[in-house]
Amino acid sequence: MKQSLLFPMCSVLAFSLNACSQTQDEFIGLKGPYLGQQPPSMEPKIFALDVVSTDKNEVNSVFTPDGKEFYYSFFSPQRGYTIMVMKENEQGWSKPGIACFSGEFSEVDMFITHDGTRLFYISKRPIERDQPPPRGYQIWVVERLNGEWTNATHLGPEINFGSRQLYPSVANSGALYFNSDKNGFGKGDFFRSEYIDGKYANPENIGNSINTEYDETDPLIAPDESYMIFTSVSRPDGYGSGDLYISFRNTDGSWQEAKNMGQTINTSSSEFAPLLSPDARYLFFTSGRRGNDDIYWVDAKIIQSYK
Repeated sequence: MKQSLLFPMCSVLAFSLNACSQTQDEFIGLKGPYLGQQPPSMEPKIFALDVVSTDKNEVNSVFTPDGKEFYYSFFSPQRGYTIMVMKENEQGWSKPGIACFSGEFSEVDMFITHDGTRLFYISKRPIERDQPPPRGYQIWVVERLNGEWTNATHLGPEINFGSRQLYPSVANSGALYFNSDKNGFGKGDFFRSEYIDGKYANPENIGNSINTEYDETDPLIAPDESYMIFTSVSRPDGYGSGDLYISFRNTDGSWQEAKNMGQTINTSSSEFAPLLSPDARYLFFTSGRRGNDDIYWVDAKIIQSYK
């Protein structure tokens, strides 16, 4: 991926260029990688019970590449989704707090690039402060400058071309994958946009090997674009209202027919929001199997078992 990350692209809008900063000095006694949690096996286990995964609703889960920051989203009926962050220093992991770029509007679906310089997410914030909020979610990005996140930048109409864009996922090449409800095969399709000379090219639908008449959402692209894990809703071979599927990419760039990831991963509830740990050792996802949305993780070796 190109290292010029100041986004000199057309139609990109930002509220300001000032960086946001955040300090957290309340610690919760957890120390070590992955919030000090015991790593999972090939069977999914709940992540950070009663700290991150509570009796409320928590979704998404993404670490910075250095493993020192952890982001997830918390849902409340009054506000919608809020992006939360925990940070580690010599005293351990901090108590969850609202990320400095979130908290005013409903925001979710985070993805951090492999070099840690950009965090993508979706938001219902207005594109300009004097405008009303959009009807659906739009894709935004914050950039890491001098150790802090900049204020949010809208990716413009080239990417936000539908009434709803969801779940940005970025390959190591810089290519952006996401869901949109515009001009697809079903209720929601996946699109890919190449990152060329600091700009995103016009997105292209990735085709009907993965996109169907059903609702596909939450695409996780492999760092090398060799596979995609995603959620599809109400497919005939599903176990619940939303299941995780996987598709591997052929050498000619086409996608194989997606496979349901089976009852090891999926339940009669909803499974969604797949994300890889920075070292690609663990697959995180969200499940409603306890009656509310929680974050789970599993050894990523399970991915190759579907190939």
